[in-house]
Amino acid sequence: MPYEQTKQFYPKEMGKKKGWCLQNARIGFRIYTGKYASAKSAYEAAKRNGTLREMDKLPSNISVPVYQSTTSKYGHVIVYDHGTYYSDGSVVRNPQGLLGWDIRMDGVDVVKFTQAKNFLPEKGYWKEGDCDDRIGYLAAFMRRTFPAYTSAKALGNYYGKYIKASITEFQKRCQLFPDGCVGVKTYNELKKYGFDY
Repeated sequence: MPYEQTKQFYPKEMGKKKGWCLQNARIGFRIYTGKYASAKSAYEAAKRNGTLREMDKLPSNISVPVYQSTTSKYGHVIVYDHGTYYSDGSVVRNPQGLLGWDIRMDGVDVVKFTQAKNFLPEKGYWKEGDCDDRIGYLAAFMRRTFPAYTSAKALGNYYGKYIKASITEFQKRCQLFPDGCVGVKTYNELKKYGFDY
């Protein structure tokens, strides 16, 4: 399902106070008043309200709160931001016990569902110079799936030289014509590696 960010996340602004994970996440989304007292109560509300989503359905091009199981009676919330997890203002590598992600933060929608678009544009291919949220989705997938040849500089909605270089390398490895553009053949090959838009 495609989602569109409606409330921007600012990792550098995220609070860092230990034991205040929910408030720290709120601050990162610039939500300064809270509806819930703990991450556990926010998680329970998300389940009741039907806004909680499964982790295997987490799109790579958004920022959302993610609930984590802990031994604490208050629970824990971290923030997923375009492929990176943040907990109390710090990057977390390989977080464990993830319960699900929410489209809301304390009653404020941080993402919204958008109507599905075809991945390829009307002209039939993506090339250098194009700009679209679908390119951001592709770039995040390439960085996550092929980090050996996809620079972090490739991330974003602009089809620049870094994502072009990554796609060119992918095409070479898949024995496709290495023009650095994503058309039908490259798109179909990407789907074999789990690209799903």
